[in-house]
Amino acid sequence: MHSESGILYVRASLKPFARAIRTAGGVKEFLAHHFEHEELFAPYFIRARPFWERPQSGQRETNSGALGKKLADYPGAVLSRHPSHRFVGFGVRVSNVLKQHDHTRSCFHPISELARRSDFSMLLLGCNDESPGFSTVHATQHALGLSQKHLFRYLIRWDIKSEAGTNAMTATESPGCSLSFDKFYPEYQKDGNLIRGELLGQQYLFVQSASRALAVEEEILSSNPRFVNCGRMSCSTCRFRLY
Repeated sequence: MHSESGILYVRASLKPFARAIRTAGGVKEFLAHHFEHEELFAPYFIRARPFWERPQSGQRETNSGALGKKLADYPGAVLSRHPSHRFVGFGVRVSNVLKQHDHTRSCFHPISELARRSDFSMLLLGCNDESPGFSTVHATQHALGLSQKHLFRYLIRWDIKSEAGTNAMTATESPGCSLSFDKFYPEYQKDGNLIRGELLGQQYLFVQSASRALAVEEEILSSNPRFVNCGRMSCSTCRFRLY
């Protein structure tokens, strides 16, 4: 499996591949062995602070899993500076975009910007059931002005650090619930843009073109913004939004 653009975006559960990762010499080497690519990036999200909690001092680690942590430990890794939705990556094209990503950009700016500049491929590995869907949907929601209408954002503060100190601002958006993003899978398949496979006994999903995925999502969400709905009565996104 290879990325035609040379850029691969990965979300993965590493635990099922622990032995193979050790044998390969690390997670970056493991991914390069099984999925052909030149540049790589992945989530390094940080838990957003509810307004009633005090700001935390020091470096904050990702809460989005071991993949981001492992990649960030590599020499040459570039970590974006967004207060809640950081990404970590490698390569000239990826690094140029991640270095721009701070609180002045949307949470999923690297997704939309890399899709616009050069396109990239997306891999969901070993976490298909517990973490369905692809991050392009969040980028599409922002482009359509939807994630800015998720009311949960008013409960979140972004802590912006500068030489003058730390200032708190209300989050400009809340990307929100992704539990129903698998509803887009049949649409990707119709477009010939979804490959299902298996690696070492674990299922994976591969989207060759993020830009084509974005186009499909925009068409659907433009006419039906509530297409994304997890069905849970307690969901802070799907139940509390202004659209």
